[in-house]
Amino acid sequence: MSKSSAEIEVLSQVQRTRSVFPRDVLDAARRSFAARKGAAFQALADTTLDAAGKQTIEAYLNAFFKAIESDAAFYVPVVARPDTRLYLDAGKAREACDRNQALPIGTPVGAPLQTQDQLVQVAVLDALWKWAPPAKCDAIHAGPVWIEKSAIDSNYPAR
Repeated sequence: MSKSSAEIEVLSQVQRTRSVFPRDVLDAARRSFAARKGAAFQALADTTLDAAGKQTIEAYLNAFFKAIESDAAFYVPVVARPDTRLYLDAGKAREACDRNQALPIGTPVGAPLQTQDQLVQVAVLDALWKWAPPAKCDAIHAGPVWIEKSAIDSNYPAR
């Protein structure tokens, strides 16, 4: 399913926190935000913003609460093993980025699109900004790419 730009931006920001804070802090923060969901939407309803502004903010609020509402939504699969390489093909013949550029631990990946032997084809979300300008890896943003399935785990940060 396609995601809106607001959903992708929010998901990226929320997932980045997993590489910054321990799990107990993340879970406490998620509970605290969830407890204030109604107040956030009420504050939006009470503003004097124009309809377009309210619609934009509502899209971001919906994306945010959707991304943190459950463990399944928040703890999406990520690269959990150091030195995980990206490939353009399942045979590992062509690296997707410059040689010796591994995916950072904590990089979110989508559901497998294909599986071949020990590799899976996935979309990668550059939530840790490894390939933000001026760095470049077109395959990351064009996707999908192939990585070893044993490098992916949802238990990050570890319990």
